[in-house]
Amino acid sequence: MLQTQFSVQATDLAESFRSTVGRLRVGPYAYAPDMTAPEGPSTGGGVQAMQHLRLVPPQTNMPTLVVGHVNPRERVAQLRTLEHVDAICRERFKLGAPLDAAQYQTFLQSAQGFLAACGMRVTFETPPSDLLEKAAGAANAPSMAPPKSNSGVVVGVLGALLLLAILGGAIAWFALKK
Repeated sequence: MLQTQFSVQATDLAESFRSTVGRLRVGPYAYAPDMTAPEGPSTGGGVQAMQHLRLVPPQTNMPTLVVGHVNPRERVAQLRTLEHVDAICRERFKLGAPLDAAQYQTFLQSAQGFLAACGMRVTFETPPSDLLEKAAGAANAPSMAPPKSNSGVVVGVLGALLLLAILGGAIAWFALKK
């Protein structure tokens, strides 16, 4: 199947994201970072270029979490804060986000570094006030995450090392695209 220039670039970006940031696991359930790729051979000249960033669960009975999006045509990306993801989970599932805060922060830093190295302007999206109000109603809802452990420091160090490797891969990918 032949792809247009925008479609090929978007597919390459998603594959590069998966092979770098996608190696991270966000606990406590080992969610895998993923970026969607275009479904067809064309994005309409980049008009349909929106790609979603998500955390994919290891088990099918758990929710996939959309944690941001990328628009390669406009060279912008938005990442959702943990507060935003948690508010969405509380609204939709009546449970808090099944994520470890330290590991999610490591993921955000890695994704931000990768996207910035690819020439994207990255912003962080906090929850809108109406979503916070709805989530506040479910604030006493239990979290889907198990009790916290003391592995945050180890994860932080490993995340920093992985971030360096990701940045190197993203810079190499970007250099090859020129």
